[in-house]
Amino acid sequence: MIDLNLRHALIQNLADLQVGSSVMVGCSGGADSLALVRAAVHVGREREITVGVLVIDHQLQAGSAAVAQSAADVARQLGAHPVVVVAVNVAQGPGSGGLESAARDARRSTFEDYAQAHNISAVLLGHTLEDQAETVLLGLARGSGARSLSGMREVDGLYRRPFLGLTRVQVRDTVSDLAIYEDPHNSNPDFARVRVRHNVLPTLESDLGPGVARALARTADMLRDDADALEGQAAAVVAGGDASIDNLLLLPRAVRTRVLRKLATDAGCTVNDLTREHILAIDALLTNWHGQGPLNLPGNVNVERRHGRLNFYKT
Repeated sequence: MIDLNLRHALIQNLADLQVGSSVMVGCSGGADSLALVRAAVHVGREREITVGVLVIDHQLQAGSAAVAQSAADVARQLGAHPVVVVAVNVAQGPGSGGLESAARDARRSTFEDYAQAHNISAVLLGHTLEDQAETVLLGLARGSGARSLSGMREVDGLYRRPFLGLTRVQVRDTVSDLAIYEDPHNSNPDFARVRVRHNVLPTLESDLGPGVARALARTADMLRDDADALEGQAAAVVAGGDASIDNLLLLPRAVRTRVLRKLATDAGCTVNDLTREHILAIDALLTNWHGQGPLNLPGNVNVERRHGRLNFYKT
């Protein structure tokens, strides 16, 4: 029997997909992803949706190919088809954000290439409530804004996370009978997320009482609504073409700074390198104008105040 909570979460998450659609589960061989494979295969049969599995071998540890093949074997036993193993190279160049970020980028590139080549409607990921809470805590520690603190979306373009409202225990209890792979990176304190998972969040739950993880996830939902509304207003200003300095100064600061970010990225600024400090410096061209020269922004973009407008241009 499939767990009813997992079944309900998947039915809701996949409700918009048509009969005959194909989805892929991103599977590591860990408990969360195998629980997702098991539940997705069951719901897929009910809904007449093809459920395959894509196992990514990051090649970061000795024996990783064998681990990936073992995960693929379990996925096949659970009834997934097709089951594909892809080895990737995790490149850590300048600005990659470290090993965790580089591995995520490699996975996403593989998922997206495979989905495009094989007409895949969605890639399912096994993130849980605690993963969402950890994401919010990491954003708080880094001084991030509402968008980062809004965490992960249940449906985010190609990607879907059916288990974001379920706890890790709820999910993992459904695969106690399977051979589960425990990634050593998930217990390596060199990674900030691991320290949050094993130290920070348990301490908060102990000292503040149970329910902290769920409260953080609820906060993410509320902040996501706020961020969506503010970014929607900013996009409308940019689309309307009236980004004159006089008009920008009439906007609430929360909207204005988002307009400035969008103008900068539309001009070619690299999103991941455009910091809060850059945006505040651009805003000072409006609010604290005293004849400043052009600002240099990431991505070889300059911005200067000229003839009542901000002029962004490539250098």
